[in-house]
Amino acid sequence: MTKRLLLPLVAACTLALCAGCLFPKNFSKEKKDKHVAASLEKEFRQRWVEKRVADLTATGVNTTVAEAQANTEYDAKYSYAEPTAKK
Repeated sequence: MTKRLLLPLVAACTLALCAGCLFPKNFSKEKKDKHVAASLEKEFRQRWVEKRVADLTATGVNTTVAEAQANTEYDAKYSYAEPTAKK
């Protein structure tokens, strides 16, 4: 009697262990964004500039001037992030 139960039990365990290999969780037909780095860089720049503008306006600088200064500071600090165009 135990031999009859042993084979289906082993088969069920083997199938359960191999199910992860046969059906991966990340398998999907939708396409992933290929430009993740660019979107992250864009979001980082936006957040960094917003924070710097808030800091500058808190000290009494005009919003337009603060935004221009924040963009200039970002370009100076993170200039390696953007590739330079070759002529």
